[in-house]
Amino acid sequence: MAALAVVPSPAVTAAPLYLIEDQLAALIETAELVSPEQEQEFRAEFQAALTAAVEKRDHVGHFLAHLEQQIDFARFEIDRLRQRRATCERALARLEDYVIGTIESLGTDSKGRYRKLEGKTTTFSLRACPPSVKVTDELAIPAEHKTLTLRLPAVTWELLLDGLAVEQRAAVLGQVKSPEISVDKRSVSRAAIDGGADVPGANLTTGRRSLRRS
Repeated sequence: MAALAVVPSPAVTAAPLYLIEDQLAALIETAELVSPEQEQEFRAEFQAALTAAVEKRDHVGHFLAHLEQQIDFARFEIDRLRQRRATCERALARLEDYVIGTIESLGTDSKGRYRKLEGKTTTFSLRACPPSVKVTDELAIPAEHKTLTLRLPAVTWELLLDGLAVEQRAAVLGQVKSPEISVDKRSVSRAAIDGGADVPGANLTTGRRSLRRS
């Protein structure tokens, strides 16, 4: 990693605020690219840069607040863009349906083919689509044509499997597609903290601190 050579010195301490903030911003932007082998070097450089801002720590706090605002803004934009995508998809489907209806209203030629609508740069025509399924009554469709997605405690799933014969268990597991398993940290915490139990594969991390700005 190319050293940023940020060291505490009278010259750095007296540097204009924008230089210190630029140094911190550069370090923060570099953080995701730091390998485990470079972690100690990066941490030392970051601490030196933060120490240099002795009289400017309010601005460091402002920078952290700015990052939080950017996170909130990104979250808002994700939701907004998701809604915009859905709106555009509906508009696309509706407009295509209008064009299809217009061409169909013109009828077919002597060969039984629908006519084209030609513009200067675009030509609209129809093509046959492969057969597709349209569900008219979901409840009436037999179970063998459905898939079911459930979220349930893993222990319940294990109990269900344990109640099956070996062949049935293998058949069920063979039909499970892309299982998603996540750890319920609240459950582990309750067992370890409230119940004093030893949870294999997990332990409690103590002594950590979070940053508070006031």
